Amino acid sequence: MREARRRFLVTMAAAASCFAATNGFSLAQQRKTTPFPDPPQPAETKNPAEIGAAEEKQEPQNGKRAVLLQNEKEFREGVNRLRQLVNDLKEELDRTTTTEVFSVQMYKKTEEIEKLAKQLKGKARG
Repeated sequence: MREARRRFLVTMAAAASCFAATNGFSLAQQRKTTPFPDPPQPAETKNPAEIGAAEEKQEPQNGKRAVLLQNEKEFREGVNRLRQLVNDLKEELDRTTTTEVFSVQMYKKTEEIEKLAKQLKGKARG
């Protein structure tokens, strides 16, 4: 009796899996037939390379020179700010004993110094 039940259940499971597989296969085929929607039209019809080339033709030397001067000015200001922060940290460190835990203010100042140093490093690269 148990053997008959087992065979019946195995047969039903096989039939159900075949039905599910064929139904899933037919659904997969139906999905492939639906077309994709058309892409939206671009907002600008001008090529970005043409826009950049037109600007360079107008002011090739003046634009580059102005950008370089601005970068140099920002770099110098950043270096001065970095020097000021490091001097402030050194003075605060000299006033406190380092055998104890550092203050939160000193920790935040070191994070600010590190962030500014990374920004200056990025400016120096290009």
